[in-house]
Amino acid sequence: MRWLKRILVGLLALLMLAMTTAYLIPLDIYVPEVERALGEQLHELVSVQHLRIAALPLPHLELQEVRLGGQEGIVARSINVEPDLPALLAGKMVVRRILVRDGTASLAQVRKLADLFRNAPAAAQSVAVRELQLSGMSLLTPGMMLGPIEGKLEFVRAGELERAWFAMDEQKITAVLLPLPEQHFSVKAQAHAWVPPQLPQMPLDDLQIEGVLGEQDFVAQKFVVASRGIRVSGSGKVEFSDGWRVQAALTQIDAPLEQVMALLEKPVELTGAISAKGALSGKAGTLGALKDNFRFSGEVLISHATARIAAGLRHPLVFDQIRARVAVQPEHLELNALEARLYGGKLSGTMSINRKDTVLAAEIAVNGIAMQSLVEALTNEVLFTGSMDGAAKFSMRLDEFERFPENLQLAGNFHLRNGVLTKVDLVQAASNLGKTNTAGGTTRFDDLTGLLNVDASGYHFRKLKIASGSLNAEGKVDISPSLQLGGMLDTDVKGTAGLVSMPMVVSGTLNNPVVRPSKSALAGAAVGTAILGPGLGTAVGIKIGGFLNKLFGKNDDKSSNKDAVPKPPAKK
Repeated sequence: MRWLKRILVGLLALLMLAMTTAYLIPLDIYVPEVERALGEQLHELVSVQHLRIAALPLPHLELQEVRLGGQEGIVARSINVEPDLPALLAGKMVVRRILVRDGTASLAQVRKLADLFRNAPAAAQSVAVRELQLSGMSLLTPGMMLGPIEGKLEFVRAGELERAWFAMDEQKITAVLLPLPEQHFSVKAQAHAWVPPQLPQMPLDDLQIEGVLGEQDFVAQKFVVASRGIRVSGSGKVEFSDGWRVQAALTQIDAPLEQVMALLEKPVELTGAISAKGALSGKAGTLGALKDNFRFSGEVLISHATARIAAGLRHPLVFDQIRARVAVQPEHLELNALEARLYGGKLSGTMSINRKDTVLAAEIAVNGIAMQSLVEALTNEVLFTGSMDGAAKFSMRLDEFERFPENLQLAGNFHLRNGVLTKVDLVQAASNLGKTNTAGGTTRFDDLTGLLNVDASGYHFRKLKIASGSLNAEGKVDISPSLQLGGMLDTDVKGTAGLVSMPMVVSGTLNNPVVRPSKSALAGAAVGTAILGPGLGTAVGIKIGGFLNKLFGKNDDKSSNKDAVPKPPAKK
């Protein structure tokens, strides 16, 4: 048996020598023939820089620096072709695996190859391929690049695709494709902790999609997307034959308001929970441009929301609930059928936001709002309380909250019931002519009505009317941005022996208001008392003094047309 061992050793040595020789022999002389053969099969120009045979890990042919097609074609650093040795020994041309490494492929060229392989008859395929693998390949689509991609395509013996698997970013996103009739594919995709290359501000915590891929579209039968606490589910369709078109039915959207505002890149301090459902659509030439061209129409519900109007205020504005019909376009947002529950009352109306200059405009009506908490959200000092009804039109710049109320334009009317004017006692001020500086105390009222204008110069109350069991008053009051008070009130304190329409001057600050009889009223009272005596003479003098003040005094009333649409404040 020693001779048999010698023969086997000799054959093995000859085989190793042959393999080494084949590995060392330059094969570049065959490159033109390989390029021609591949070009005829693929109907594209093919260029190959080098050819070589490698023995490890299994014998295979390696094509180096391969290009298929023109500028927008397919480029790979290497393509390894591994033959199926048992099949070759049986006289069959079978490739066990083709491995394409490190390169780029345009979407247009991939489509052309897919159509070529799909339409080629099985009988015309002289070589059967069992598996095609991709490693480090990137897919070039209009406006963006996806990759590097790992993938595997498995074929049955007849050459038909049985299954395809793709992954990116260390398998953070994967997709499985199964062939269906009429050149369609069933698709199941999922992603975990994945950041889309064109949307770095939207990392995907979770993504689940099931659908059908066609030649020119993808129909998502159902999908679930979660990102930074925002969760969206629904179904939809993506068309990509000529640009990109998206249509989706969103059955449920849930999100924290803080994340929504961060996603919109708006410096608005909002908290709460938002849920919605509706229809989403978008159209763009490239996939990356889609995010700026989406449209949404649907219903929105916001619960337990707070809004910090200005950084220096003690309390945020609080909404128990907000419902609205929302229409979102690339540059505009509209809220119709708006209903909000806040501070024991109700707000209703319409609202719109121009995203280009971040101007919010609204027309609202309020019913039964408890004013103390609302006023505390707008200013650090509370001038009045009560339950309010009213209506207003206003506009403001959302990107300039720090300028509040300079960034606000408002015109409206109001009616307060069963409230208190804090920090001032009008009855005492109107009843004591001898006291020229009356501050402190409170004034209870049954009704307080008037018109309100807000602009860069502050709050302007006009046509004020105050009615209570012991007092009637009419007038105007202004509050400056620095909370300085100014105004006039004509008061009538009941049961004061005919003392009517006492003109009162309002001054001081919102924290320390001062209400005193006007100088003309005091002068008239003094003259009337001297001529006609106390009582009737004092009353007549006050009335004449008030009349002269109105006739010759400065008239600084602001426009009180509640139907005027306020203009957006100038942006500084």
